[in-house]
Amino acid sequence: MNDDLLIVKGASMKLILAAIMVFCCFLNSHAQYAVSLIPPELLEGANAVYRKNDKRVVINGPGNYGERYERVVTILNENGKGPDVLVLHYDMHSRVNFIGGEIYDARGNLVRRIRRRDLDDTSNFQSFSLYEDNRVMYFTPRISEYPYTVRYEYETLYNRGMFYANRFFPQGGYNRAVQQAKLVVEYPASMELMYRMANTDSQPTVVDHGRNRRQLTYATENVPALTREFRAPNFVDVAPGMLFSTDQFEFDGYKGNNNSWSEFGQWIWQLNQGRNNLPPGRVAFLQQLVKDLETDREKVKAIYEFLQANTRYVNIALGIGGFQPFDAATVDRTGYGDCKALTNFMMAMLQAVGIPSLYTLVYAGPGEYNTVKEDFPVSQFNHVILCVPLAGDTVWLECTSSDAPFGHLGDFTDDRTVLMITEEGGLLARTPGYAREDNLFLTLANISLDNQGHGSASIRMEVGGVYFSDRSFLVRFSPDNQQKWLLENLRLPNYTLNRYAIENLLDNNPRTRIEMDVQLRSLASVSGQRLTVPLNVLSTMRSTPPRIRNRKQPFEVKFPTTRIDTLVIEIPAGFVPENLMTAFELETEFGVYSSKVDLLDQKIIYIRRFETYGGMFAAEKYADYFSFYQTIVRADNQSLVFRRE
Repeated sequence: MNDDLLIVKGASMKLILAAIMVFCCFLNSHAQYAVSLIPPELLEGANAVYRKNDKRVVINGPGNYGERYERVVTILNENGKGPDVLVLHYDMHSRVNFIGGEIYDARGNLVRRIRRRDLDDTSNFQSFSLYEDNRVMYFTPRISEYPYTVRYEYETLYNRGMFYANRFFPQGGYNRAVQQAKLVVEYPASMELMYRMANTDSQPTVVDHGRNRRQLTYATENVPALTREFRAPNFVDVAPGMLFSTDQFEFDGYKGNNNSWSEFGQWIWQLNQGRNNLPPGRVAFLQQLVKDLETDREKVKAIYEFLQANTRYVNIALGIGGFQPFDAATVDRTGYGDCKALTNFMMAMLQAVGIPSLYTLVYAGPGEYNTVKEDFPVSQFNHVILCVPLAGDTVWLECTSSDAPFGHLGDFTDDRTVLMITEEGGLLARTPGYAREDNLFLTLANISLDNQGHGSASIRMEVGGVYFSDRSFLVRFSPDNQQKWLLENLRLPNYTLNRYAIENLLDNNPRTRIEMDVQLRSLASVSGQRLTVPLNVLSTMRSTPPRIRNRKQPFEVKFPTTRIDTLVIEIPAGFVPENLMTAFELETEFGVYSSKVDLLDQKIIYIRRFETYGGMFAAEKYADYFSFYQTIVRADNQSLVFRRE
């Protein structure tokens, strides 16, 4: 009996030990996500930390591949939110399989599991879309107590080729650190995997993987956060990572390759073939439209204005239609299309009057000047514009806008690498940028003061270049919204808007002109027998850029500008100047500033000129940049004192 008892006790002990081991394993599997286990150096400057950021890509052939992700991210504070939101896009050429996920608290304890039924699944239909098969599954953690950790695992399978530049930047954005990350790409030995390393000396390993397959592996760990600083460059311009793609691809039976820009351009040309035919009636109309115009430029302008008046932009994102334009006859009949279709339609209309043009791929967006890497011949584009080479001139056309001035690109597509599509293939080019004298902001103000410091002013502002892009839309606003914009953006203190007029001047150098009459309260201050008059009341720089000691990142001024302010201030009779201001000039590698004052009878004539230079500057120059603006703030805030005779 004792032996039996010992056997039972022994068995019970084994069960208890086994249970303890299982429990310990359970605890350990979750405790690995405790925030206390994050190396302290990764917390510095971080709002979020990727504990694990793994991506595995399996390429089965030119027309089929899959991507599997496991991401574990700790959100340290409210500013770190974003990477914890799961967003999975899919369409008729892809499907998503959500494997699972969890949420953990700061100690690594499981808060809840995330299952497929917890994800919302909805159309990714845009308000400006007509045909779109994009859908999205998403999940947003509803957690308000920081820090917490989210883990997701999922895969996306594509039945099309990798014709675009796939990205792997483990940090994913500024102020995010990485504890461990790995990219694995498995592909057939009959294909080449092209890759481009970015901002790192690390290189992936490539090995034979058996059965005529190869495998690329790129791994990194303990990557500290890149702190977002004032005027920081685009994240991908400074962050470590890589671009990759395959040399061959296929989409809906259209085969292509990425061996060169020329060959990729041939694939785009192939997609567009046979889609530029117009009905005979439209051809006759266009020929009649331009028959009395003397130059090709005039003809292009007339047809562009016809395009703007008779078509509208809608998004097309249905299968290959997301990359292939509607044929020109369809756009002519329906009056709508996306950037591809409208550009192709414009190209077809020019062809009808004997003017050749080039369908051109671009990465659009304000400030996206260096997004396309010319040494990596894989699609990095998101938009299409039209290039019209003319004798002694080249005209660039944005075909999706109903009101863009002829030949004006604005900061949406200016000054960046593009791919022009020809029958022989793709050709790299660069859209024109706006020079300092193009990005012009002119102000003329006539101000009359009374002896109480109140006054009235007539102001005219005229802006061009990128400034035009930022203000041309005002003509489309309602009067109430125009007034609201002026009241919020005019820097005059204590004023009432009496009258205003806004117009766009659409010549070869498009400008927006704003004219206003305003009443001013307490513009000048009165103290006893003295009247103190601020000189710069329209463009006063009241604060400097943020002071950043020990800056880590370079800083970028996206484009050069010129601002010239001329103020004529009439002083009430009976006052004479008590102090004078000498002319001031400052020139640095960041720009030029000058101001001067003349007194003519009872009038102050103040002229301020401020030019900024664009470019990328080393981090160690930021102190000089700060000092430059510090000096301008002092110069801008000067006043003249008058006393009563």
